[in-house]
Amino acid sequence: MDEFNRLLDTIRKLRAPDGCPWDRVQTHDSLKPYLLEETYEALDALDKKDLALFQEELGDLLLQIVLHSVIAEEENNFTFTDVARAITDKMIRRHPHVFADAQVSGQDEIWQNWEQIKKTEKSQQSAQSILDSVPRNLPALFRAEKVQKKAARVGFDFTETRSVLEKIKEEIAEFEEAAPDISTAYPQDTPLNVQGKIIDEFGDILFSLVNLARQLDIDAESALRQSTGKFESRFRQIEEKLRQDQKDFKDCSAAELDKYWNEAKQN
Repeated sequence: MDEFNRLLDTIRKLRAPDGCPWDRVQTHDSLKPYLLEETYEALDALDKKDLALFQEELGDLLLQIVLHSVIAEEENNFTFTDVARAITDKMIRRHPHVFADAQVSGQDEIWQNWEQIKKTEKSQQSAQSILDSVPRNLPALFRAEKVQKKAARVGFDFTETRSVLEKIKEEIAEFEEAAPDISTAYPQDTPLNVQGKIIDEFGDILFSLVNLARQLDIDAESALRQSTGKFESRFRQIEEKLRQDQKDFKDCSAAELDKYWNEAKQN
């Protein structure tokens, strides 16, 4: 607790009239990009399996939480103590199988209890749907997975993974029907309603792929990030090989670039 108090005192000093000019003018809105950025940097450290860096990034993320708490404290809205108390109370309340005498048979029942308890909380009483609690500004793949999980917890879900595969095939067929010539991008004079249909069907494919990932207990966001990182690594190898050969991308045929790509895949 001493280090928490030291951190709070440090931020209060930075926000004081004789503190840092930059820190003093920050608001909840101006800090939003940093909250998102620090979250992603912490995730990146985890992906790199660099625990020393992860510790540092968690500190940067904590800094954002404390900054927002101190700003709220200055405006007489809430304090960091209020934030800590609220989340502690919530965790105790939503885990009656740990902190009370509730009995559960497994994780499914734990989630069912979680959702039922959540409905009774003040912040949720105005909700019209169980999906209301899913933030709209989450990354698209992550939000799709959250929405699907919420629906699945009340029984709205595929009963077999094979059915999800069939759904993906169905969505691809609908996409091909909407965009019969997919050898090129659609022309600029394509009617807006046709463009909208193509985009809509493509989105359905992505949504179904996320559903398959969820059924297989694969985190779609992490899987895509991993594949993007793999592509990036191989592309950098091609760049280095082209420099060694004193060539440029524009100097290579498609067959040559494919050869470079296959070589990079072997490394």
